[in-house]
Amino acid sequence: MIIFMMNLVQKYDLGDFSMKKRRKSTGELISSVAFFGAAIWLSFEANNLLDTGYQAKAVLVYTGAFLSLLASLRFIIQSLILRVVEIIWPK
Repeated sequence: MIIFMMNLVQKYDLGDFSMKKRRKSTGELISSVAFFGAAIWLSFEANNLLDTGYQAKAVLVYTGAFLSLLASLRFIIQSLILRVVEIIWPK
């Protein structure tokens, strides 16, 4: 299964997705800040839920906070993944 997946990735052409130095649009920056703010707010809410004894809800809200944090870092994660792919499978 892993060999099959590696063959799929090796056949994938990254030429169209090469990272060019471009500025992020205003909408991309606003959404990143909004996701980051939501992550902070959700983590405080999860902490309050833990204090009141709602452990199951707190775990779900912490999961939402973590996913919001990942969403706010999506461009950084994308560039890291593209660098790793370029190191593993150079052109």
